[in-house]
Amino acid sequence: VKAYSLGMRQRLSLAGALLGDPRALVLDEPANGLDPQGIRWLRDFIRAQAGAGRTVLVSSHVLAEMAQTVDEVVVISQGRLVAQGSLDELTSGVEAPVWVRCADPDRLQAVLGARDGVTAEPGEAAGGWLAVRGASLEDVGTAALEAGVAVFELYRPRQSLESVFLELTSGTDAGR
Repeated sequence: VKAYSLGMRQRLSLAGALLGDPRALVLDEPANGLDPQGIRWLRDFIRAQAGAGRTVLVSSHVLAEMAQTVDEVVVISQGRLVAQGSLDELTSGVEAPVWVRCADPDRLQAVLGARDGVTAEPGEAAGGWLAVRGASLEDVGTAALEAGVAVFELYRPRQSLESVFLELTSGTDAGR
């Protein structure tokens, strides 16, 4: 075992954890030392274990990987529960702006800005982008159609698990 790579030792540890056919698995940084294929294998392994009825708790600092793996998230900072919920619940929090790239951003900005509670500001990048707050994707698309403005792209990005974690733990040791 001493000559095994870190990734192989991780797999061996998982095999050892399964020997007693436990109902729950607690994994601390299980992706540490794994290559991309090993990480995909681990993700499939964790989902299969949960699908077989086991409870799988994973502690990890690799939040982008966890966002691809988990269903439920628990955020603990300084020994206290900060947030708990489904991945969708936690990442939908404060809605990101709707981004729209269109043929006439000035016209669309005026149309959207005339609506109550809606703001539309030019994006930092060139190319006709607007960041719209206070409106849904449907509202922005409909406003563009009614104004006769061609829309080339329209989307609302999701918050990442990492950004949610940093927001929830700001001002704590975990957030510094």
